[in-house]
Amino acid sequence: MIRARLGLVILLALTCLPTQIAFAQMGGIRATTESYDAGLAGLPHLDPKIAEGYITIDGRAELRVRPTEIRVVLAVTSEAATAQKCQQSIDATIERLKAAWTKLGIAPEHIVIDFIAVLPTYAWSMEKDGLVEVATEKKSGYRMQTNVHLAAQSESSAQTALTKAFEQGITDIIAFDYWSKELDEIKEKARDRAVKAARRKADAMLGVLFHDAPPLINVQEQTNVRFPDSLYQTIVQRDDETVRYGGGRDMQYIHAYRPRHTYYRGLYSDGDVQPRELPMKPEISVTSTVRLYFKSPASAEATKQDFAPKSSALK
Repeated sequence: MIRARLGLVILLALTCLPTQIAFAQMGGIRATTESYDAGLAGLPHLDPKIAEGYITIDGRAELRVRPTEIRVVLAVTSEAATAQKCQQSIDATIERLKAAWTKLGIAPEHIVIDFIAVLPTYAWSMEKDGLVEVATEKKSGYRMQTNVHLAAQSESSAQTALTKAFEQGITDIIAFDYWSKELDEIKEKARDRAVKAARRKADAMLGVLFHDAPPLINVQEQTNVRFPDSLYQTIVQRDDETVRYGGGRDMQYIHAYRPRHTYYRGLYSDGDVQPRELPMKPEISVTSTVRLYFKSPASAEATKQDFAPKSSALK
């Protein structure tokens, strides 16, 4: 009896939870905005010429590498009546920024100044053209932009440098670019693991399904590097206005600010070899795909001499 009452209380509590809270507990905002198709597509039927011509087996591997350097790009802008005044203002701001970064121990060679452009600005003014009042556009001044590139050694040092930039009134962050000095080695390692994955699959399938192992006739390889900036996702809420208030035609509605729901999702490559950890922080993902081509026993060019005993497959 006590268990029955307890079960009823839990059921009522779950039933009374607001729908949005329940969704948030189970899947977050993404679960309420994105549709998900759990159906798995079947393998497509091959064209007879391809099926009888050769057999392909793929091996895919994904490796993650922590960045060894982070480039932070900041924009320093100024508006003034003349280009010279713009330049003077920007130079003064950059000098203050460099001084603040020097106190953090940032070496001058890790800072690069990149001039972008100086462009005229215009403003509208009302003038009389006879009896008619017209709006004319005239040059009002100049706008100048110079970018500052900073090479930071870690995420924490980049954040500390940004804090100092904010203190100088520099708030335009153009980019965070991640890099690793170990990329070449990681690409070789990913390629090697993709080859081994393809060989394991070939041994497992061809050795079992064919009396004689088909000969290897060709190979393809592709290795890609995905940097963290391409692995972020922005979620758009489609139900921003759940309640609408009526009013006259002249009524103006000002929406409340809604933050962008952007987060680091990471790469899910669905490969044969994948990282074991969750993508919790920005890392560089290296993926490699190796495709092995084997001659099909049904091929018109296939002969008995083409097929060796199982033991010699892929040695």
